[in-house]
Amino acid sequence: MGIPFNIRRRGFAWSLFKFIELAALAALTLAGCTFPAPRRTPDGVRLTPLKTYSRFADWVRLRLAGLSGIGTGYDVDCYRMLYRTHDGAGSPIEVSGLLALPRGAQARRLVSFQHGTTTTRGAVPSRLDSTGEAAAVVIAGNGYALIAPDYIGLGSSPGQHPYLIAQDEARAVTDMIAAARGIEGVPDGPVFLSGFSQGGQASLAAMRTLERDGEQVLGAAPVAGPYDIRNAFGTALFGHAPADSLYLAYMSWAYAGHYGHPLESVLTSDYARRARDLFENPHSPQQIMAALPANPRTMFNAVLLQAFDSGESYWFLDALRENDVSDWSPRAPVRLYYGSADIDVLPEQALEAQRVMRARGSDVTAVDVGPVDHDASIVVAGPLILAWLESLDADGRVVQKSGTIAAAALPQPASDNTFDAANEMAAFNGTAVSYDANGDLNQRRDEYLRMGRAQTSGCNQRREQRGFRLRSVRAAREQND
Repeated sequence: MGIPFNIRRRGFAWSLFKFIELAALAALTLAGCTFPAPRRTPDGVRLTPLKTYSRFADWVRLRLAGLSGIGTGYDVDCYRMLYRTHDGAGSPIEVSGLLALPRGAQARRLVSFQHGTTTTRGAVPSRLDSTGEAAAVVIAGNGYALIAPDYIGLGSSPGQHPYLIAQDEARAVTDMIAAARGIEGVPDGPVFLSGFSQGGQASLAAMRTLERDGEQVLGAAPVAGPYDIRNAFGTALFGHAPADSLYLAYMSWAYAGHYGHPLESVLTSDYARRARDLFENPHSPQQIMAALPANPRTMFNAVLLQAFDSGESYWFLDALRENDVSDWSPRAPVRLYYGSADIDVLPEQALEAQRVMRARGSDVTAVDVGPVDHDASIVVAGPLILAWLESLDADGRVVQKSGTIAAAALPQPASDNTFDAANEMAAFNGTAVSYDANGDLNQRRDEYLRMGRAQTSGCNQRREQRGFRLRSVRAAREQND
């Protein structure tokens, strides 16, 4: 899930950034340092240098994206990485992803970021789409090695994309981690996992696979992920989010292909034909949303709906349960970030996963990043995730006092922040932050919420702009119905 992040119109701000970036890159070209250098790779791995982002370009990009609370210290070298994995049938295939490294420095740790829903092969990190660029700038620009898999069936890889199928997503991630560790400049040590929406599910699926195989994970920080897929399916049937029909049709198409069932066993014959056309041929998210009904239930056949409503067993519903990533016991710490105004992936996904995993004895915390929607949740969570990553030692332990840490406890977007020698936040939006003897915040959380209200209103303004675009999609739907 996560389509809204991929359908934003870039507009004047993007054009302005491109002008500034081109000017900066032109100057760097004269200095002969705008292109990533070749790197040694292990057998079966190929790297294609893509571009280098200067620190100045990073600074402009982060501010245009609303990430004023994040700075960067390095130019960033970006590569398209091709590596080997195998598909759901066990056949070997070559897949793609993004590798980004800080220029002129040894990367501190390896971070794997998993992207959200995309319906086109080209809107992926290795093609430096908006998600890939942002992840490269935020993570590699702060001294870490970044990998971001495109997933099977997207980017350069052939075949059908196994949308929200946990095992296939995990394999694309874990095989990229293993391949990346043999590349010059990529550090050893436990990986840190993060991802947005679909990538949140993929992150926990990959973490489960790594820990099952005996590998240590530094930590995981998914954002707005659908961890209990069957529950997410039932919620999306109501159609509260404009993209719900897209999510469910995409899932139905992928599950039918993966599990070897006719698509007509899930969707009506009319919508089965329509789904095949929409997902097997190039279509933008806007085109897909306009071609599908506002009420997702009308896409599904009567047999499936009867089984769902009555709680009966049915292959599709059983497969949804099989792809749950919330009911297991992570060994490394996990933080599940969510926006309380998210209607694409409801906050209950994070809260229920926290409840279940804590009952199993795991260190899992659901973090409310404030009253923001699905799209904005990753923007607001970004600085908090980076602060948490920087606070972890090699064993995944927090190197701070025993109490709450301001960067994790405060959910609003922050700017004008300072940190002390122990990497604890000392100021939030220009206002001093203090701790008691246990390391807990002295001030009430509500006081800090008021500090961030102005920035939150900016997120709400972007939500209204998105709403205008989605109303246009609904108008197109009405013409097609």
